Amino acid sequence: MAVDAGQIANLLAIAKYGSFTRAAAEKGMSQPALSNSIALLEQRLGVQVLERSRRGSSLTAYGEILVRRAEGVFSLLSDAETEVRHYANGISGPLRIGATPSVLADLVPKALGRLVSECGAVDIEIVDDLDDALVPMLRAGRIDIIVGPVAEMFRGAPDVVEEVLLEDPFAIAAGPLSTFHGRKSLTLPELAMARWILPRQGSTYRRHVEAMFMTRNVAWPKDCILANSLSVLESLVRTTDRITLISEVQIGAAGEGFSVIPLEGAGHRTIGFKMRAGAKPTALVTSFCESLREEVATRWSPTGRFE
Repeated sequence: MAVDAGQIANLLAIAKYGSFTRAAAEKGMSQPALSNSIALLEQRLGVQVLERSRRGSSLTAYGEILVRRAEGVFSLLSDAETEVRHYANGISGPLRIGATPSVLADLVPKALGRLVSECGAVDIEIVDDLDDALVPMLRAGRIDIIVGPVAEMFRGAPDVVEEVLLEDPFAIAAGPLSTFHGRKSLTLPELAMARWILPRQGSTYRRHVEAMFMTRNVAWPKDCILANSLSVLESLVRTTDRITLISEVQIGAAGEGFSVIPLEGAGHRTIGFKMRAGAKPTALVTSFCESLREEVATRWSPTGRFE
């Protein structure tokens, strides 16, 4: 038997506010009624979904599973209502796109350009963040799709499906003030004492960089600025002697004012998109996926080399 939607909504309120008192006030019900609702939910499931203490209430592992799934369901219901209203008014959407910094430079805008050129009025939102922040949003139903790195080793999940679009090779970007500017190729040991700009933690990009230094037995740079903004990275490379690791997808709309130098053994990452497993995509999501495929097919080969 399915759990009661009202009981799940009450659990979401407690998870949001961290206390029965605040959740009851928000829901417009008495605290005993709210407590009884959760007790019935726990009785139905045969597990404890909340840990209660003097400092408030927190989710157990079972409660976290329920909340994660429930957030997705309630988001889908809200989006369904919005989609119906939009359809009645001649608007396509909603479409919520999660995107990592590298694909926002060129790939996502170009794909969106293809999409909206064939649509009328649309309701589209772009959420820019790092991989580790976007995946929970996808699972919770707050976004429909993530465009960015995929096929990362040991990080697959059964509730998320991926499609690979292309391989994205890495290289070194060096501006006119760098001693490496104009070089034809580089090795990582040559750059051990270089002044770097590198990504902050929380992304596939950062994990790739860390693995690259580790596997080549090169210490993490002592002189390093951490940033994820592509505009900041590119500006610092152009105006200082610092270098950074850059990919071909990142320089799709840039590349002027600095040298892009092949780095031996740097490897590549895989770019694609992620969606929730089992969720039937809307027509607009499907059209956006096709626009991504067309944009990649037009400009890149499957191994990431510009055509």
